[in-house]
Amino acid sequence: MGTKVHSTEQKVDVDCLPEVIARRTALFNQYVLPFSNMIYKLCKDYSWSPQNVEENYSEVMVNFYRRIETYDPNRPIRTWIHICVKRQVWACERQRNAHNNKSDDNDIDDYRDELLNDDHVSENVLGVDNWREHYSPDIVEVIDELKPRYRDALILQEAGYSLKEIAEMEYAKGSLKTLNIDTIKSRLRLARQYLRNNLTKDGQRIPHQTDPEDVP
Repeated sequence: MGTKVHSTEQKVDVDCLPEVIARRTALFNQYVLPFSNMIYKLCKDYSWSPQNVEENYSEVMVNFYRRIETYDPNRPIRTWIHICVKRQVWACERQRNAHNNKSDDNDIDDYRDELLNDDHVSENVLGVDNWREHYSPDIVEVIDELKPRYRDALILQEAGYSLKEIAEMEYAKGSLKTLNIDTIKSRLRLARQYLRNNLTKDGQRIPHQTDPEDVP
């Protein structure tokens, strides 16, 4: 009869590795801490009750620490921070609401006003209303040539929204007949192809006349 071997190997908790802690701490101190005041203000804006602000702020900061390695330095830091805070605070509020046995039937319609006309968005955060302030004149000129449904999808993705969120937002305002992510992917593909055809890698306008029929 064979001898049963018991493995002494233990699953490594990556979050506790010294090198991971050091790397995350350095990135957190570089990218998140300088915006702690902005983060706290956003938590106040998005919390459903003043009593929840401190707890939501703590959860948001912990979430930033855990996810800091997902931040792409090539994207606007303020935009990334704003989107992360909004998502995390709403997640905290929904969980808290469910725990308190309250109605938690919120869906895209509940947040239509916030998604389409967010009064809390800082002027420094890229959005469909202020994106021209964040790009050079040549880039603005080319993006402005796109039809609104292509332009808005592109800007929303640049602002950090997921494909699902973009589909929900476009559906909510009537520019998408169904919640079809493939349609959003197609719009983004055509929009980016148009940018590649009309802008150099340095963001300079390529000097040639575009056929109106080629503009998505």
